[in-house]
Amino acid sequence: MLLNLNVKNFALISDVKIDFGEGMNIITGETGAGKSILIGALGLVLGKRADTNSLRNNQKKCIIEAEFDIKNYHLNSFFEAHDLDYENQTMFRREINPAGKSRSFINDTPVTLKILQELGSKLIEIHSQSDNALLFTTDFQYKSLDLLSGSHNKLKEYVAKYHAFIRKKDFLNQLKIEEEEYKREHDYNQFLFDELSQANLENIDEISITKELELLENAEQLIQTYKEADQLIQSSDHSIVNQLYELIKLLNGNKLTILNDLQERIDSVLIELQDIGNEINNNALSTEINPQRLEELNNQNNQLFNLKNKHRKSSLEELKDLLISLEDKLVLSSKLENQIVELELELKNDENELRKLANTLSEIRIKNCSKVELSVNELLAQMGMEHSLIKYQIINQDELNSYGCNQLNVLLSSNNGESFNELKKSTSGGELARINLTFKYILSKYMQMPTSIFDEIDTGVSGEIARKVGSVMKNMANNQQLIVITHLPQIASMGNYHKHVHKTDKNNLIETQVRDLDGNERIHEIAKMISGDNLTKHAIEQSKMLLN
Repeated sequence: MLLNLNVKNFALISDVKIDFGEGMNIITGETGAGKSILIGALGLVLGKRADTNSLRNNQKKCIIEAEFDIKNYHLNSFFEAHDLDYENQTMFRREINPAGKSRSFINDTPVTLKILQELGSKLIEIHSQSDNALLFTTDFQYKSLDLLSGSHNKLKEYVAKYHAFIRKKDFLNQLKIEEEEYKREHDYNQFLFDELSQANLENIDEISITKELELLENAEQLIQTYKEADQLIQSSDHSIVNQLYELIKLLNGNKLTILNDLQERIDSVLIELQDIGNEINNNALSTEINPQRLEELNNQNNQLFNLKNKHRKSSLEELKDLLISLEDKLVLSSKLENQIVELELELKNDENELRKLANTLSEIRIKNCSKVELSVNELLAQMGMEHSLIKYQIINQDELNSYGCNQLNVLLSSNNGESFNELKKSTSGGELARINLTFKYILSKYMQMPTSIFDEIDTGVSGEIARKVGSVMKNMANNQQLIVITHLPQIASMGNYHKHVHKTDKNNLIETQVRDLDGNERIHEIAKMISGDNLTKHAIEQSKMLLN
């Protein structure tokens, strides 16, 4: 239940605090006094978009607070889920600074607008004249019928499964598109894969090929070089090894210790040179001229070069990665085909299940719609539309939709059922408001909202009809808090509390104020609603009669 609303620096409001009570709270005032501004402020604190143009003083921030008593609404889990401090009396706060930045709080904890909206939607519902158009929407017509005919839970089950079915169907279509793309590329990918597979990339060592090619291409030159090197080092009479032997012999002929270090170093050089000579001999023996092997390696190297060039790859590893990618695509193409077959089978089963649910829904609707029509028409009669009848037209269809297998139309007859036409083509503004209120009243028993606000939805009715509309609202207020903005004295007189919105002029600034009316003030306000500013004795008497 809404306990109070505190508005600072918003539109024509400088600083206003309004307390609300249980039952029916009436708000009246002249056109333009600021009644809708209060609804706008409440909308902001419940999470609607902010606009700096709504600031009264653009040098100060706007602050709107709404306090709710929530102890009976079992919302603890919501607070736990969003890490909020639960309090029986919970405060919503919205701040908008002159720069346009907005901040939102629940019990002084900063929250996002989404959380504000989500919690607010569980506490309060605002109905305005524009809501009359909801009567024409498919969603409202189905949900109202299913709530009133007892099939709402079946509808929720169906809707959840239908949306899952549509998502799965969309996924299947996406898979089919992918499959078509893979099919178009399959032959080409298979050709590329086969070509790379035949190249035996896994057994190619690019570094080894390069080294072996260099060796084979220069084999004759290397053999000649090894031969000449061997001659220089050890195989000729004047080789370096022979000359070192002569040098050692010369030094050994002297018994001077000073030459020992030189002799050891020369011995070391001789050993190293002999080892080099032996290695040269071994290399010479292992080096062979092999034109066949050279041609084989050249072919392999050219193939590798061509594959890199063809696929715009710079290394053997990139070619290997491409081979893996092609293999994945070919495997995926096969998997997609199997997945599509499985999914189509699932969808067939899902559709069969949906059709069973849809048929059950249809049977319940058809069986109970006459009871729903009766309850709606009885209430319409109470509000002065005794010659008008609501009728549900339910047509079965082969194709499933978001609500089952029915096409649903709400029809209205204004002449005791002689001819029925679509609701939106058959009603005036006043009739539409009463039909809307009828559904709100009946649905309120099934969708209990702690607080409902009716913002001038009584437009187009007057006199005895207005009294009957007020009676319906009064009955609704027995089960929930109502806040009713009205211009009708018949409705205003039925409230448990009466608040009057008016403008004042302070220092040449127009300002909206709100005050509680009681006693004579309330009598006079309702009398003014009857006779205008020219307050008459007759209007006062009528006001007293209405209040009694």
